[in-house]
Amino acid sequence: MSRTLPSLISEEAALSVAGPGLIRHEMGPALIGAGADATVVIVESGDHPKVSGVQDSDSVLLRGDRIPELHSRFAFRGALPIHVFARLKERCLPLGTAQCRGMPTAPANFDRAKLMFNQPLAREVLDAVRPVPSPGPVPGVNWVDLVESDPIRALESFVLGWFSEAETVADETTAIELDNLPEALAAFHRLARLRPAIHSFIDPVLKKPRRVSGPLGDRLVIAMWNEAGKDWSIPWPLKEPDEADPRVWFTEDPDDPHPETILEEEPLSRFLLQFTLNGAMNMAPYGARTYCMPPARLDALWNMLRPVPLSPFMPTYAAERFFVAPGLLAHVSGDEDEAIVGFGALHRGTLTPLLEHGFRWCHFDG
Repeated sequence: MSRTLPSLISEEAALSVAGPGLIRHEMGPALIGAGADATVVIVESGDHPKVSGVQDSDSVLLRGDRIPELHSRFAFRGALPIHVFARLKERCLPLGTAQCRGMPTAPANFDRAKLMFNQPLAREVLDAVRPVPSPGPVPGVNWVDLVESDPIRALESFVLGWFSEAETVADETTAIELDNLPEALAAFHRLARLRPAIHSFIDPVLKKPRRVSGPLGDRLVIAMWNEAGKDWSIPWPLKEPDEADPRVWFTEDPDDPHPETILEEEPLSRFLLQFTLNGAMNMAPYGARTYCMPPARLDALWNMLRPVPLSPFMPTYAAERFFVAPGLLAHVSGDEDEAIVGFGALHRGTLTPLLEHGFRWCHFDG
């Protein structure tokens, strides 16, 4: 049953909620009114991921010039309430009250804030202030057909389709010697010159692999995780011709004199595809994640998702299995009793149809 939107009011009426002594500020496209009774935030409607505006049913993001005098007003559980409005049809739509859950610590650096609504927005309100645009053209999934026979080509096809073009980077940060590296790793670094985003993951493949020696012998560290608290490496130098696609070692706490190591299920070429899919999921502009649910609830997804024929990623942790659809990445973790699904998308409109499945979402950008 559809709900009626709250009544639209004028900007003057919205700002009057702040009370006497109103002082107006602009933080990016947002207007902030500071008064004796409250702080009023008026944001622009529209689809603005990671910039000022409504992000989802739970949150609003503010970004702009530094305004030190507003810092105290956005303190968590501050003395004055924060009222949020969105511009709609040249008037203002009340969205409710919110609390700040993230901002710079120092007042002098106050140039952004993340606000969480005290009551999530109804879907009708969210669609009005943050309309979902059509996805337009999205990357295909034919690269999945290459995973078994040619994982390097599969990686190249996925990366070139998923990440946007950028100018070739030709400075010392990417000028590494590729001739002696295994072909899969050399191909990854050549690809990074065309799509530098794959070097920007939270847990990256190293721009310059690092040679180390220790209890595991001589090895080449190719990627790190959790601020170098864990790493992935290959034996180095390679000793046998059949090591052209070497196995990969995952090492817990590499600085420990006797580190715990796990041999990855996949060889280097397929591991790099796993690693890249995971990184692409984590940095996708739009994401979603369900709460735990019985695996049978996922049955409706198998008609739209293609499995990527790789072993579970990081089996001692989440053991995520990857799935894809045009413009959509997914991973599933769990066991025979419960499962969790995460999604990453390039366009909000690719996520929105997932609402039809009736999952309980702990996060949903669509």
